[in-house]
Amino acid sequence: MSHAAVKVRADELLRLDHNERLFPAPELVPLLARVPATALTRYPDAEGLERRLARRWDVGADRVLVTGGADDAIDRICRRWLAGGREMVTVVPTFQMMPACARLAGGRVREIPALDDPAPLEPTLDRLGERTGLVTVISPHNPTGRVASAARMLEIAGRLPNGAMLLADLAYVEFADRDPTAALLERDNILVVRTLSKAWGLAGLRVGYVMGSRTAIAELRASGSPFPLSSPSVWLAERALELGDRVTADYVAAVRSERDRLYAALGKAGTAPFASEANFILASTERAAALERRFRRSGIAVRLFADRRNLVRITLPGDEGVFQRLLSVLAADSPAAASTINGRGVR
Repeated sequence: MSHAAVKVRADELLRLDHNERLFPAPELVPLLARVPATALTRYPDAEGLERRLARRWDVGADRVLVTGGADDAIDRICRRWLAGGREMVTVVPTFQMMPACARLAGGRVREIPALDDPAPLEPTLDRLGERTGLVTVISPHNPTGRVASAARMLEIAGRLPNGAMLLADLAYVEFADRDPTAALLERDNILVVRTLSKAWGLAGLRVGYVMGSRTAIAELRASGSPFPLSSPSVWLAERALELGDRVTADYVAAVRSERDRLYAALGKAGTAPFASEANFILASTERAAALERRFRRSGIAVRLFADRRNLVRITLPGDEGVFQRLLSVLAADSPAAASTINGRGVR
């Protein structure tokens, strides 16, 4: 099945602002018609999915908890390790659910302003104390796409106070050059959060998971709903994992190729793009709002940030036709082109 069978309508806004996979893997679309009817009537059982994920990472099934997206995992972790006003150490800007879940759990957030490093060592260590419950590292980071090395995360974990955890959010790691998961799972004070929403293209199913020590996973399992996923979501996720890299390989390769090309195009358009290992690129420009409006007029949604109006984030589509539309908008918005449109710059 080609992408043509699942492309958006010509009048539909292309959502390149949520870091989702734009089109589903062709191998997965026919599975929708094969979901067993009993999946509609029975309470879900995710044990098989957890065993499959455990085999993928060569750990025991009791070290894996399937959650309702990565958000559910983050929420459970925050409620467990930030109760009673304990502190989360995190860089900012960051994925908005991190500080939101921390505060909902009654925790305090200790911020490290950093756009260039998702795990700055000395500022992180300076903020550790007896109230520390969590240190969060997102790699590749959202919204910058920058990565933290496994060595850096392990060093921070080795300096944590007793009872504290390092939360490693690896939602975008399939797009990165290296995957630190195996190394991180060797430490009992690290929790690794992953998802099938990004590279796997299953954001609508809300399938996330967290891996860690047996003790930590048992506590997280008891801290939330016993049925975080629907039965159709469990069944489809298992089928996707059976297909394995066939679901992700072509898409990830396309994104990585587009990433290099978009980085160059953003530079030519007069912005300052961030080197990224995710499925998006963040760029800094005083024309961010004008650029977002130009994209929207062309039928493409990109991400602006209310508190950082000079930043714009663009999801890579993994589709050549859509990518050429991106390039055409940027070419029209370049400083040279802007100066000639109607005899004035576009603002």
